[in-house]
Amino acid sequence: MNFQFENVKISRISHNIVDQIRNAIMNGEIRVGDRLPPESDFAKHFGVSKSSLREAYRVLEAYGLLDIRKGMSGGAFVQQVDMKVVQEGLANYLFFKNPALEEYTQIRTFIEPQIAKICAGKIKDKDLQALKENIEEMEREPEGEIFISDLDITFHKKLADIAGNSIISVVVESVQTALIRLKRIMHTDRAFLDMVCQGHREIVSALSERDGEKAGYYMLKHINEVEEGMRTCKNKSMTLES
Repeated sequence: MNFQFENVKISRISHNIVDQIRNAIMNGEIRVGDRLPPESDFAKHFGVSKSSLREAYRVLEAYGLLDIRKGMSGGAFVQQVDMKVVQEGLANYLFFKNPALEEYTQIRTFIEPQIAKICAGKIKDKDLQALKENIEEMEREPEGEIFISDLDITFHKKLADIAGNSIISVVVESVQTALIRLKRIMHTDRAFLDMVCQGHREIVSALSERDGEKAGYYMLKHINEVEEGMRTCKNKSMTLES
């Protein structure tokens, strides 16, 4: 490979390497499947130590851009970023950014009613069955423990997948994952679980009729009820703790 990388600044060695390699990947100078040069050669090219290069590799691996393999045939290989890495990164960002509850409602209001409308024209009987089974499983949880860990995410992710937009699917799953963390903190109760299940049933009923407008309406209603329910649970929790 004929690289045009520059020597890096001492104060930001690994960050500089990361930026240069990532830009080279994004610009098509390095392609998916390419193996980067041996560490000793590449470190010399950058004018840095092997440890600095390895630190940069670890960052790029965390980004999902590199696959680090060991052994005789190992090395650093460029790979296509998995959508799961993107989803987890966005979920982590939301966790540390800690948006207000109304901000979650706002982004959901922009996206999910439209998803429901699109689903009404695409949904198949097997999809409806999967959604109904999801709700039934949620209802069987007397304490709602599984509900707060994955079933609610699964329901909304399923709708996004049916809509067929992978970008929207990642955003929806990330937002739902972040909301689940909030629900744990707020100690959502059985009444909240029942309210969510009822909202999901109304959405599925509209989808079974292939009525996009009704599905969008019930999704919007559900989103607003979730915010109100979470606020109620939060206030109860604060009262108990005070």
